[in-house]
Amino acid sequence: MTPTMNTVAAFLARHVLVCMMLAASTAGRAGDFLVDPIRLEMSPTSRSGVITVRNEGKEKLSFQMQAMEWTQDAEGRDTYTQTQDLVFFPRLMSVEAGDEGVIRVGARYPSPAREKTYRLFIEELPGAAKPADRKGAQMNVLIRFGAPIFVKPLRTEDRLEIEAVSLARGELSLSAHNLGNQHQVVEGIRLTGFDGQGKEIYAITLADRYLLAGSTKRYSTSVPHEQCVKLARLEIEFKTDKLTRNGKLEVGRAMCS
Repeated sequence: MTPTMNTVAAFLARHVLVCMMLAASTAGRAGDFLVDPIRLEMSPTSRSGVITVRNEGKEKLSFQMQAMEWTQDAEGRDTYTQTQDLVFFPRLMSVEAGDEGVIRVGARYPSPAREKTYRLFIEELPGAAKPADRKGAQMNVLIRFGAPIFVKPLRTEDRLEIEAVSLARGELSLSAHNLGNQHQVVEGIRLTGFDGQGKEIYAITLADRYLLAGSTKRYSTSVPHEQCVKLARLEIEFKTDKLTRNGKLEVGRAMCS
């Protein structure tokens, strides 16, 4: 049976919600295992850390680990490259049902001028199938979880600017530039529109997760035409875990068509 567009959309919405919940939590559940914490922060005084993987299932689970340097390109998209900057052990691990495995992680090069960012990927490996499991068709979903690793500079600086705010043909876009030397966790981008009398007639909050040091990311959304033509101004509140920045755009009807 071919899934409907509504079914596909619902699946994607649930997937995005799970990712957002993991990003906001101190511990994250992935499949039948729990990762705690879901991110590590290292500093000149704390150059190592521990990640615990707990098997919440009923069968033994096996994992392999891989460290990747994490950057964001000119469009703000996440990119990953192999790195030797992190020392971690073990690289392969099996965890019995109800038990825990420990991954120890350290940084080779502490105290960078700008925060260094990595992900330690914890990838579930396929297990040996039992004879009873081989009857009939089946699908095994293996989870790959990327725990963020942040190696912080000796002195941190938080600076962020909202740039290039525009509205054309009803499409609102803006860019945010992280001018500081450490990452920002984006908690929400609140867009509020007012008519000529100052009455709020439009509001939406855009979601995101990480804006890495030195990176610029573009955000966009469509403003419904019936609301757009009534707008006199748009106000922007860009809120992260460390700071809040505000912006404003005066709106004319020509921007909506």
